[in-house]
Amino acid sequence: MSLKIAVQMDPIQRINIKGDSTFALLLEAQKRGHQLTYYTPDRLALLNGQVFARVEISQRSRQTRRPFHIRQGKAGRTCRI
Repeated sequence: MSLKIAVQMDPIQRINIKGDSTFALLLEAQKRGHQLTYYTPDRLALLNGQVFARVEISQRSRQTRRPFHIRQGKAGRTCRI
């Protein structure tokens, strides 16, 4: 069963992949075939009692030169959280 997972975190470009627990959880979720999205706190909004966020769809990697990949053309979608 594949899940769509949205995670609030610091800007992904600034994370330390060696010590970031959220990054480790995202790697495991990706390994299990789940769709990953992330957002930063400044992208949250409340509209008619529902929470929304502008999310980035991404893939994770343990490579230190490129620990993440944002899928082109899919960034910045608004999703209900």
